[in-house]
Amino acid sequence: MANALLGALARGNSNATPATPAPTPIPTANAVSDLASRVNNTAITVFALPGPTSVTPKGGKELEFSRAGLGRKVIPVSEDSKHLEEQEDVVTIDDAEDAVGTSEEQGVCPVCQQEFPISELPYHGSMCAESSFNNDTLMEPDMEIPGPSSAQSALARSPLRVATDWKNAETPIEAMKQFFDGAREGWKHLPPLQLSLDSGDNDEERDSTLISFYKESRDKSQWAAPFNCRILGDAAVGAGVMRHILSSSISKLKHGFKKNMGNAAVTALFEGQTDHLVPSLSAALLECDLFLMAGRMVGHSAIHGGPTLSGLSPAVIDALTCGAKEMATAKLCLEDCPEIDHRETISLLLKDEWSEEESVQVANLCLEWYIPRPTKDTNRLLLFQRLLSHSVLGRANAQIKQLRKGLKETGIWPLITGRPDVVPHLFPKQSDVELTPQMIIEAIKWPLAKENDSDDSEDDIAPATVSAIARFFQTFVEQASPDLLRQLLKFWTGWEVPVKSLSLQVVKSRGRHHLPTASTCYERLRIPDHYNSFVSLQSDLMICLRSVESGFGLI
Repeated sequence: MANALLGALARGNSNATPATPAPTPIPTANAVSDLASRVNNTAITVFALPGPTSVTPKGGKELEFSRAGLGRKVIPVSEDSKHLEEQEDVVTIDDAEDAVGTSEEQGVCPVCQQEFPISELPYHGSMCAESSFNNDTLMEPDMEIPGPSSAQSALARSPLRVATDWKNAETPIEAMKQFFDGAREGWKHLPPLQLSLDSGDNDEERDSTLISFYKESRDKSQWAAPFNCRILGDAAVGAGVMRHILSSSISKLKHGFKKNMGNAAVTALFEGQTDHLVPSLSAALLECDLFLMAGRMVGHSAIHGGPTLSGLSPAVIDALTCGAKEMATAKLCLEDCPEIDHRETISLLLKDEWSEEESVQVANLCLEWYIPRPTKDTNRLLLFQRLLSHSVLGRANAQIKQLRKGLKETGIWPLITGRPDVVPHLFPKQSDVELTPQMIIEAIKWPLAKENDSDDSEDDIAPATVSAIARFFQTFVEQASPDLLRQLLKFWTGWEVPVKSLSLQVVKSRGRHHLPTASTCYERLRIPDHYNSFVSLQSDLMICLRSVESGFGLI
């Protein structure tokens, strides 16, 4: 760019004396400032070529030039143009419509949104973009960044931009809804992401397919593109399949993938007790970028309205989203330490007196973590905080960084930094997402006899039968545990995310082996009318709920 500017200035000055070409020195700050003032007073138009060229443009061609990273302009070269000979790899094009006059046309800088004369805009834009980058300015996920174009980046650009109304939303739930709706709307024109699972695969093969899908690096915009899923060998289609796969992904993050990494049949990315989960310290998981994959899973599920990753330690959540060690350390507690032996040793620092065995136990742990051994003058509370912080956050620092990087790659980071109040909803406590019987019962649209015409028969079902089956089902819901209610909702809708309305229908039975079925896309549960007792309905419902982890079963 500097070479192009200096060459253009030399040709723009009619009094310049030809000189022997010499290597261009690196411009200093004063030289750049002087160059800017000279550009303001020179009637020229400058273009930066996409790459070096030694060929003079011929008539009838179209040349594409970049304007200091601010965009591209295609200029047709007419047949009667006077072409200059090649000179120091610089090509100049006279553009009459860009000539500077006394009342020069104004343009808007896409970085700072300020108006500048067209002739000054390229220089200002390059400086403005560099200043924004150096000041670590947060950019919207779909904001164009000056730089070279490629097939992938051209595909990712869109004239639609995510609205910023979410920043001023009254509640964090509304802010999340507006942000994710805007992201999906802005990138709905992109080719959809495709994920296929095979119903004939075993658990390890299905989990390997999920891991491979989320380990693949993608542009931010692609995570908000339409997500099409299918299960080969299963007739189920539509949004319900997507819900099932997103729900399975988050569930496996919490409880482990059925993939043997060399030491166990189940590979867990998080360990510890509920609401105190911390990243696993396995070096193999870190080297395989599985925490990067986990961040992508969490962000992708959130964008499409899926379940969130619940039960993490509050200290880990603060370290992940805020990055402030002081804030994260303040929320640490002994339950955050997943190793029971380390937890017991650290808890000894809360005692006033130690036995000889306990003193050795604490000293050995300090030596293991390269922390000075305690003496009589050691502040035990500070040592307690230091050991606990290292146990939970210090050793998992690399895992937390990978998880944060995965979240950023999905494009949801501006929401986290712009609205910190959404963090408890993206990473809630387990108790906050547990389902209750009352939540399910209030959402159910109960069947009425006159509305329950079956697809399989035109005969009406007796109102007494409809009422009895509805009563049996209500009893089942009232007696169900939170885990059973979660499975029921996954069978009913495809995932465990609560919905405002659930449809329940009583349909004509095709025989005593006719089990309850669900249309997950429409949140509709159909129960055959042959049940005459609560026990028989309960037995068949339990059979259905045991299938939610493997698929839909519609062969």
